[in-house]
Amino acid sequence: MTISGTTSNSLASLLSSTLSSVNGSGSGSSSSTSLTGSPISTGPIDVNTLVTELMTVESKPLRQLQSQQSGVQAKVSAYGQVQSALSSLDTALAALKTNSAFLAAQATVTGSGVGATVSGTPASGSYSVTVSGIAQAQAAASAPLASMSTVVGTGTLTIQLGTYNSTANTFTAQSGSSPVNITINSSNDTLGGIAAAINSASAGVTASVVTDNAGSRLVLSSSNTGTVNGFKLTVADSDGTSTDTSGLSQIAFDPTAGAGAGKNLTQTQTAADARYSINGLSLTSSTNSITSAISGLTLNLTQAPPSGSTLQAQITVSSDAAAVTNSVNTFVQAYNSLVNLESSLTGYNASTNTASTLTGQATMFQLSSQLRSILGSQVSGGSGALSWLADVGIDFQRNGTLSLNTTKFASALAANPSGVAQLFSNATGTGHQQGFAVQLASSVESMLAPNGLVGGTQTSLQSTISTMNTQLARLQAQLAQTQQQLIKQYSKLNSDLVVAQQNQIALANALAGLPPA
Repeated sequence: MTISGTTSNSLASLLSSTLSSVNGSGSGSSSSTSLTGSPISTGPIDVNTLVTELMTVESKPLRQLQSQQSGVQAKVSAYGQVQSALSSLDTALAALKTNSAFLAAQATVTGSGVGATVSGTPASGSYSVTVSGIAQAQAAASAPLASMSTVVGTGTLTIQLGTYNSTANTFTAQSGSSPVNITINSSNDTLGGIAAAINSASAGVTASVVTDNAGSRLVLSSSNTGTVNGFKLTVADSDGTSTDTSGLSQIAFDPTAGAGAGKNLTQTQTAADARYSINGLSLTSSTNSITSAISGLTLNLTQAPPSGSTLQAQITVSSDAAAVTNSVNTFVQAYNSLVNLESSLTGYNASTNTASTLTGQATMFQLSSQLRSILGSQVSGGSGALSWLADVGIDFQRNGTLSLNTTKFASALAANPSGVAQLFSNATGTGHQQGFAVQLASSVESMLAPNGLVGGTQTSLQSTISTMNTQLARLQAQLAQTQQQLIKQYSKLNSDLVVAQQNQIALANALAGLPPA
């Protein structure tokens, strides 16, 4: 076993004091057993204290490595905060990288029967909308039966979606739609069972049972609005007659047939398309949510007009300057949060001579330099007089953060919306020819990449921690072995000293028994 010079000095000091007590004592003292390993025999040496002192010296390299690892882990945590701040900045920039971000619009509606929401980039303007009718789903109901548990009959139901032409008395199957067959047997032949079977078939028709004082009715309704979503329900009745009003055929509904002869449900609502006009142009829609009439705008027909009348509404589409300003302000705040974080992680307190976690880190210096270089440069691909951030009210402060003059920005946006858009979102060319948001996003995403400025630094630090973990495990194993060797060595020395004491006492007793010379 090899013991360091420092350990040897400690050993000499401890043994000197221990042996001095041995020479002045006739019996040993019991030692502590807090150390791991073999039991320590009693004797004049306090092996527990001795080995603890020696291991304190031996474990100094371990403590130093643990301290170094804590420092590296602190850097990993700090860079994690930087990554989070960069990700937030990247998210804010994503809202400014496209030209459409600066063409945000808002829709204002006056009148009734119509709602409007912006779903893209509609052209500014005014639209007069007249609603003559809203889209509705076809519905039909059976005659009342005693209850929902009343047996109706067995056989096969066939549901086909399509359009009924009342003038020609024809039913045209919906394009791409196939008939759906539903088996009705003794397990589902009640009113409630039939409703459940229809709903499970996903045939484009929903069923329910409605009960009042007159009894229980089966009510069928198209799942979707519009004339193309009407339905026909034919029956193959087990009783052999498939169009009469008894057995399963009592719920048949063929709109081209006669009442009681295959058209045995009462139609309560016809399938209908929405009918409306925009600036005098008549249009129809199978739904009341209309996305294709005005590009970038969704119209919602919310109310049916009174019979024989119409509803009028005026929709005004204009630029939503507040939304654009808010997006730019979000970017400014995200950048400022990054700058403030950088300041707290790299600062140095001269009065206390205390460095921060990332003080002096080249990665942080490069990060700051890259972003400030972009923000402080001129965009050569800008439009007209707009080529600096200061041109739209964004300026650097003394502490490195940005400020946004919302009044100046709003004026620039109102006077030259396309120029403001180009200043941020121009993706043509390279480097400073591109807009600020495009340049910054590219730089930030490069930093965050696994082999990028920040991502690569994190990868390197994690690798260092992994290496340190291996070194710590090896040191801990070596120290455990050294501790066991020391316990064994000094326990044996303790035993030898006990024997020596006993021999010394025996010799003294023997000499005391001899006659005087």
